[in-house]
Amino acid sequence: MRVTEQIDALVTLSTNPFKYLVAPRIIAGTLCMPLLVAIADIIGIFGGYVVGTKSLGFNSGAYIKNTVDFIELGDVTSGLFKAAAFGFIIALMGCYHGYYSKGGAQGVGRATTNAVVSASILILAANYVLTSLIFTS
Repeated sequence: MRVTEQIDALVTLSTNPFKYLVAPRIIAGTLCMPLLVAIADIIGIFGGYVVGTKSLGFNSGAYIKNTVDFIELGDVTSGLFKAAAFGFIIALMGCYHGYYSKGGAQGVGRATTNAVVSASILILAANYVLTSLIFTS
């Protein structure tokens, strides 16, 4: 939108581009990433059930009992909290690099690459910090 001057048009129309473009994306990233992780957790548990009972011959009742016994609330909530933080970082880096992109199609490509690289590095750093904060409490 920067390259095609759509952001400049929003400013000309007295519309705050951060409120109109950035905020919805950051809110969506922060809210949807934990939902995706929750769905992935459920699919993973179900996949473990299918493989364990059908391929490996485990008792289905024992699998369900052990799953319920060994899943701790702290593990699930820490995963969902981390997912929200990672969704925030991904959306923020995408919006930041996209907002300040320039130079036509090549500039958009560079901005995309920079957004992916910076989000990946920040996620690694945030994972370290969040893990050390969660497990020291």
